[in-house]
Amino acid sequence: MVVLALLNLAVGIVATAVVAVDTRRRGLSPRAQAGWIGIVATISIGGSLAVALGDDVLFRLWITRSDPAIAVTPLQLLTGVVVAGVALSALAVLTYGIGSRYGPLTAG
Repeated sequence: MVVLALLNLAVGIVATAVVAVDTRRRGLSPRAQAGWIGIVATISIGGSLAVALGDDVLFRLWITRSDPAIAVTPLQLLTGVVVAGVALSALAVLTYGIGSRYGPLTAG
C-alpha cells in the first residue's frame, strides 16, 4: 500500500511540475501561476493520497473478510488505485490545459 501511495504521489508531483513549467513558459501572471499550480497539486496529489487511504480501508476489509460483498482480488484492488491516481492527475492537467486558455485565470 505504501508503494502505491508513493507511486501516486510521484505521478501527482510530476503533473504539478509539468503545470509549473508550462505556466512559467507561457508567461502567466504570478497570481495565475500560483492558482493553477495549487489547483493541480490539490487535485492530483491530494486526490491520489485520498484514493490510497480509501484503498487501504478496502484492503483491510478484504483481508478480514468482514464484508462478503467485496469480490475483487488484491491485484484488482491495487490496479484500481494506480488507475484512479493517474486518472486524477490527468484530469487535473486537462483542467489546467482548458481552464488556463478559456477560464478566468487565462494569460490575457
